[in-house]
Amino acid sequence: MTDKEKDLINGCKRGIPAYQEQFYHEYGPMIKGICYRYTGYETEDSKDLFHDVVVHILTHIGNYKEVSSLTSWVYRTTVNKCIDHYRAMQLRKTASTDEYEIDYPEPSRPNDTLSMEQLVTLINQLSPNQRMVFNLHVVDGYSQEEVTKMLGLTQSNVRTLISRSKESLRKKIKDYLGKEIEIL
Repeated sequence: MTDKEKDLINGCKRGIPAYQEQFYHEYGPMIKGICYRYTGYETEDSKDLFHDVVVHILTHIGNYKEVSSLTSWVYRTTVNKCIDHYRAMQLRKTASTDEYEIDYPEPSRPNDTLSMEQLVTLINQLSPNQRMVFNLHVVDGYSQEEVTKMLGLTQSNVRTLISRSKESLRKKIKDYLGKEIEIL
């Protein structure tokens, strides 16, 4: 760990605003990206989650142990908070999944390829369950067993959600590009 990271952690532990602002500028984009990936791009939900995660990390930075890098700890803490948020949303969910669909703007299509931003937009159009499982398994690389434990779902349910998310994404890409491409 560098002296700069030690100073940043100590400053945040003491609640010094300048260090908290520095933390926000250095780690905020990563945290925001993870929150957006799990909850949908630029939604009120994702903005609220981003704020909650930053506040949580700053108030719990004293729990950081130098076993891993600060970046790894922030990443893992953010993913865990996203999972907690997902579980809370599942408990509160009483309406059909149609209520949770978000109308994303149609990305521009200059050629027959997808930019990362366009792919993320298509991933964000998956249902919340599919998006969560897809991100954990395909994007973050967790095994099906790990995803099962993290979300408290059955192995069969996780396999089904992974399969459906991949199939749905293939269809969205095909509809978008007008042709099939090999992706997953």
